Amino acid sequence: MSPITKKWYVVYTRPKFEKKVLQETRLQHIECYLPVKQELRQWSDRVKRLQSPMFPNYLFVKIDIQEKVKILSLGGVIHFVGFNGQPIAVSDDEIEKIRRIEGGSQTLTTEYYYCIGDKVRVTQGAFSGMEGILLRKSNQVRFVIKLPVISQAVSVEIESSCIERI
Repeated sequence: MSPITKKWYVVYTRPKFEKKVLQETRLQHIECYLPVKQELRQWSDRVKRLQSPMFPNYLFVKIDIQEKVKILSLGGVIHFVGFNGQPIAVSDDEIEKIRRIEGGSQTLTTEYYYCIGDKVRVTQGAFSGMEGILLRKSNQVRFVIKLPVISQAVSVEIESSCIERI
């Protein structure tokens, strides 16, 4: 009989359910990790420092893959991150790198990971709701809208925080 080998896996949760899933996982005595970052949130009457997930909708769990069903049964868990229906393990080294970044004193900013050619939707501004293709990446991304009917395309520079992958 082989010894139980626990590995880190990534769980995708419902929006704003990361902390709830974290609590439920700990109640099951399962090792888990939710990297957080400090943020300043401003309301009309005050400014408050909050901890928010470094990777929204994601939580790391250290389990034997046979415990997968136990995790999937928790409220708020949607699925394991993987390929072809199989969860992909994250190395201990990668988890340690995230912990070191989290423990640092620098201000963290979530960067959106897009690839040139990705289909994207504009989420804010004058072009909100439009769909197109990412042509170039930087702080300002080049967003292309194709008009196949007339065999033309038009592009515009948009803040990278104003798009989402579709």
